[in-house]
Amino acid sequence: MLSIRTRGKNGIYYIRGTVTLGDKHIDVKEFSSGTSDRDAAAHLMAEHETKLRHRLMFGPAAIVAQGKIADAFESYLTKAKPPCPSDVLRIGKLDGLIGDFSLREPKQAWEHFRRAYLTGHDPAGQDRYRAVFQAAINVHHDLHDLPPLRIKAIPFDNERVRFLSKEDRDRLIEAYSPHIQPIITLLAFHGPRIQTALQLPWGVEGVDMEQGSIRLNHSKNAVIRSVPMHPRVMDVLRPIWEKRGQPTKGHVFLNRLGKHYSDTRKAKIPGGNPIKNQHATACRRAEIEDFTVHDWRHHWASHCVMAGIDLITIMNMGGWKSLRMVQRYSSVSVDHMRESINRLS
Repeated sequence: MLSIRTRGKNGIYYIRGTVTLGDKHIDVKEFSSGTSDRDAAAHLMAEHETKLRHRLMFGPAAIVAQGKIADAFESYLTKAKPPCPSDVLRIGKLDGLIGDFSLREPKQAWEHFRRAYLTGHDPAGQDRYRAVFQAAINVHHDLHDLPPLRIKAIPFDNERVRFLSKEDRDRLIEAYSPHIQPIITLLAFHGPRIQTALQLPWGVEGVDMEQGSIRLNHSKNAVIRSVPMHPRVMDVLRPIWEKRGQPTKGHVFLNRLGKHYSDTRKAKIPGGNPIKNQHATACRRAEIEDFTVHDWRHHWASHCVMAGIDLITIMNMGGWKSLRMVQRYSSVSVDHMRESINRLS
């Protein structure tokens, strides 16, 4: 039983005691009711006791059921490893539209958000919102020892594999502006994501010219690996390194103004690809169609397969988190073998 008693010269009522249900009980440490009105304090005590009995009867789910979706978003934003800035923006949009929905029906809340906001969004964008929403709910569930929520993924085509012939590759590289060519050479022969390349530093944490190695910080998947530098990359980076006095720190790649490129991954509002326009111009000059900046990553992985490098090694060098992400390139090997066989006379 809970009880109330007054404390202090103002006569504020405090509540304490034990709530019991069968062989289960919850000890309630003394807390202030915030009032000197006995009836109001008694009413607050009764409400609190009812909630605790509900918790004893139904378990942790009872606490969650009484909350709102916004509670899950708060748990997600304050966890030990906070989400990336773009996901924080997504949480803000989700919270604005469905934050007041009950945690009892998360799937209904998601469907409401999808109808209210995601109509017209591409499937990949919709699925990113779904993944963030599901993650937020599950962080909250985990805090209360509840089973995870599963929302069916929104299917989208993530199997694009686009690569160039070696002749087209070299022609396209030559079509870029001189200060962009070293960046593209790195993309073509090491396959990093564009921001991984643009933020690459000199020294053991990035381009180590003394050791002839390159350490790519694939921060998307928190994988950092040092690999031997391709000779073509070494050839274009050495003159830059020597011209700058053989530095051991600082950004490798600078823009036309001699400034390092902004890291859009850390921006509150993520920006676009900083070399997108230069890439489009180079593609027009080289008469290359349907080839994006990110396709250089596909190009690199595809040519690794055609060179006989196994998928596990490609996964490790490219910073993919799972083998499933690189299995799309396995068909390239089959097509390459077929082409090689057809050359036999």
